Amino acid sequence: MDHSPTLEPLADGSGFRVRVRFGTKQQRRFRIPITDQRAASARATALVELGQTIGKAGIDPELGASLLTKAGAADATGLAKIKAAVAKLASGVQVKKKDAESSGKLQTFEDLGRAWTSGKLNKQYPDHVKLKRSADRDEDRLTHLYKTIGKVQLRAFSLADAKRAMAALPKAAKTSATRRQYAQLIAKVLNYAAWPCELIPHSPLPRGFLPKVKSTKATAYLYPAEDAALMASKKVPLARRMLYGFLAREGLRLGEALSLRWADIDLERAAIKLDENKSDDPRAWALSPGIAEALAAFRPEGAEDTDLVFSGLESRRMAEGFRDDLEAAEVGRPELLARTANRQPIRVHDLRATFVTLSLAAGRSETWVADRTGHKSSVMINRYRRAARTAAELDLGTLLPLNQAVKGLPTRKPELSQRLSQTA
Repeated sequence: MDHSPTLEPLADGSGFRVRVRFGTKQQRRFRIPITDQRAASARATALVELGQTIGKAGIDPELGASLLTKAGAADATGLAKIKAAVAKLASGVQVKKKDAESSGKLQTFEDLGRAWTSGKLNKQYPDHVKLKRSADRDEDRLTHLYKTIGKVQLRAFSLADAKRAMAALPKAAKTSATRRQYAQLIAKVLNYAAWPCELIPHSPLPRGFLPKVKSTKATAYLYPAEDAALMASKKVPLARRMLYGFLAREGLRLGEALSLRWADIDLERAAIKLDENKSDDPRAWALSPGIAEALAAFRPEGAEDTDLVFSGLESRRMAEGFRDDLEAAEVGRPELLARTANRQPIRVHDLRATFVTLSLAAGRSETWVADRTGHKSSVMINRYRRAARTAAELDLGTLLPLNQAVKGLPTRKPELSQRLSQTA
């Protein structure tokens, strides 16, 4: 047994690393966050001895790596508990899963990921973990990640695990932007594991792990005439037409619109408030002409203020459905539906681009646009200025008021109709 393991100083001066073998083919470097070299050497010797015990006893490698990781950073009391747990495992004593988790703080990548998307982490750490509003979209991506790295203990998680997960992404994840979204999920779970959960000392991912997004492909926006055709087509369900028309006229993100409740919209004063959104910057503004009237007619009888405005709709596969609805409405401009090396077909998100482009073309100020979209930077809005100049030169015009554009809306209550006309 090697009683003098070689210490490798950490680059940031926060301690050392030591290589430990804990199985026939299991060998890893473990971090020792102790700056005193003599104390670090003693801890390294303890890790080597634990590794030898783990290897000889045939303890599960993931469990062994997790215990060794914790042993490297534990205080004297914690180290003693880990030694006791390893001794029990080595002697054949069955350690209950709950006891093992409490001694080694064992938790898998999947455990923490599901706690995040379910909202449990937000309830436990409301000051540090935001409620996951895009959980439905991210759960699909995380499900793919779970197949590869879901069972990996967070204490044993390494850069190699993250690289393995990225190499096993589904075939549909072709673009750098999509691959970055998967990488961001891995990074986020590991960041939460470090803080506020304190399950690991720090994320094992280096700076620069996230793939860089390559130059974006050309996108399209709806012309006013195309929007009018879509809004008028009764081949497209009313709820989806209302959503599309609302997004194109108000500039919200899809997730923000799907989260709206009737209490967020003042139909009598034609105003909207958006307290919860991606940027956590509450905003409010006056609705565009015809929006309040259309929503008043669209609101179901007996709907509660706490009910969702666009109930029954969800973001999954919305892009494909949107293109199908355009084709059903006989809106077939080639650049809307083409997928080439330099162009991507239109998505529901591009209704936000429609709003910005046509608003700028109509002479609206950047501030007016940002009040509705929530953009924090002029850089984002400036991306649409070229398209806006083209729209102005083509004299495309503006979108029809939503109450005039959408066909098949129910008749409003007379008293509400009168109040809306008085406040218009």
